[in-house]
Amino acid sequence: MAESLKDATSKPLLVVMAANVAVFYAAVQTGALFSGDWLALLRNWAEALPGGLGIVLTGIVNAQLTSEAKARLVFWRWRDPLPGCEAFSRHAGSDSRIDLTAIERAHGPLPTDPKQQNALWYRLYRLVGGEPAVTQVHRSFLFARDYTCISALILIVLGPIGLFEIPSLRTALIYIAMLGTQYIVARQAARNHGCRFVTTVLALSGARAA
Repeated sequence: MAESLKDATSKPLLVVMAANVAVFYAAVQTGALFSGDWLALLRNWAEALPGGLGIVLTGIVNAQLTSEAKARLVFWRWRDPLPGCEAFSRHAGSDSRIDLTAIERAHGPLPTDPKQQNALWYRLYRLVGGEPAVTQVHRSFLFARDYTCISALILIVLGPIGLFEIPSLRTALIYIAMLGTQYIVARQAARNHGCRFVTTVLALSGARAA
């Protein structure tokens, strides 16, 4: 199921990367953002080669990152970064749908250790992972998480290239600020979806155990 969900997010992520190349290309060609004669720009497509190579590199690096590495970029925690590591100590208390008493009655005392929390949460996920509500929020989390990682890598790769390739320094700085904003917005969306993913699994598990 996880593989099929990842496949479902691949096309939207390709669109994200293509849009980033297009913006970079426009900035390099015109010294401005979102302006200019696009037909004329296409005639000089080779100028976008550094940005295109940067996007390819970004996609390759993103594919090598583990789930924990990606979670670090989303939740800004080095140790135990996966959202399930705070399933009971933090997330469960923020959602009134969750019946912790029923979960504890069915699965024993609720753990406080982060790794044990994640292990129990994952066991619960395996029981309710096929539910449409879980599938939907899981897909949203995977997309936003990978978008966050890609946007961080684009910032690291295309930001410095933009300083050298974009003819206007002002535009280059605005472009880098846009890349930073893209990362922050994607990161917040991924964090929200990740927390919702955890609590939705807990809510359905509690309802089943009640």
